[in-house]
Amino acid sequence: MYADRRWVIICAAGCLSAAGALPFNFAPVIFGSAADTFGFQPHEIGYMNSLFLFMFAISIIATYWLQARINWHSIMYAGPVLGAAAMVAMNSTSSVGHWYIGWAVVGLCFGPVFSIVVPILARLEDSASAFGGKLALETGIPAFMLLLFPILVVPKYGYSGVAVGSLIALMLMAASAKWIPRESAQPDSAIMSLNDASPETQNTGRRAVMIWAGIATICIYFGGQISTWIFVERSAKILEYGDAGIGLLLFLGKAGAMVGAIVAMALGSRLGRRFPHWLSFAVLITGQLSLLTAPSYAVFMTGAFLFEFGWAFLVPYLMADIGDLDLTGKLIIFVPAAQALGGAYGPALAGNIVTATDYTNVFVFGMVTAVVCVVVFSFISNTVHRQVMVKTERANI
Repeated sequence: MYADRRWVIICAAGCLSAAGALPFNFAPVIFGSAADTFGFQPHEIGYMNSLFLFMFAISIIATYWLQARINWHSIMYAGPVLGAAAMVAMNSTSSVGHWYIGWAVVGLCFGPVFSIVVPILARLEDSASAFGGKLALETGIPAFMLLLFPILVVPKYGYSGVAVGSLIALMLMAASAKWIPRESAQPDSAIMSLNDASPETQNTGRRAVMIWAGIATICIYFGGQISTWIFVERSAKILEYGDAGIGLLLFLGKAGAMVGAIVAMALGSRLGRRFPHWLSFAVLITGQLSLLTAPSYAVFMTGAFLFEFGWAFLVPYLMADIGDLDLTGKLIIFVPAAQALGGAYGPALAGNIVTATDYTNVFVFGMVTAVVCVVVFSFISNTVHRQVMVKTERANI
């Protein structure tokens, strides 16, 4: 579907996803500058990010139920701008309670924007490649912001400069909504009704169990990986790498995510569905170990790159696996909600881990959740692989 506009849709979806995910991908600078400006503690930062992602997930679930009653093109435009305005407004107070409320509002604004592109891309040819293209922009745009802001904005303007700069960037990204076909932007046209589905398109029995197990695993996995990314900047600060060094570190980390997404986009399903999981796991664990040991700035920086590469490389395959299993096309919209719920529990837990111990144990937490993910999805990807092979054999008969 939309074969003649495939890359236009992917690019527009990538910009909207970058807007929806900016408070997460740009979180080390957002929350780091907030901590420096207002004196917030690690556990408070963790709770702020958790509230943002919890409400982000709630808004996605609401999307599922309210899909036929909302003008989604308007949401694509308004969500990022209103969320950024809330970020700017938070600069007027140092009250932790007010910041908790503010980040809850930001989550409600950004969740629907991030989720609506998922079912659209799931219907495109070679969905793993399409999700890779989306993720390349989703991570590439904040990568350059992570490079520039710690050097040019944070030292002079602190959190207020970060918030205003984010508002400008988000207004530009929201403008890409005009390239999303209006009929595809309406979720009820992109998601089938279970009442109209034939038995062949129902998710029943073992298939339903695997879908929900996969969604739950994505939640667990993202909790660990989001926690790692949130506290990379704080860990680098403790190690006294300096503003320029931290800016370069964060840029290379997100550049690693962009490269990982581009590689996934280029490879698509050429390597099958099983091998990418193990390749990602090996690269991600190597990166986490480098962050954990941190014998030098060069090793820490390399660890950030490898960690983000391994994480971003895998995400398109996780989404594609769930999309291929979901015969109704309806449950895949819960994948972004699972990612957000992972981000809700992860940083809150990680913030308390840091307060009780130190930053290194956050990286251990990330590695444990990666082990869970590779074990569960090795089984799921085997099922998807067999399903694809059966379809291919039937097509050749």
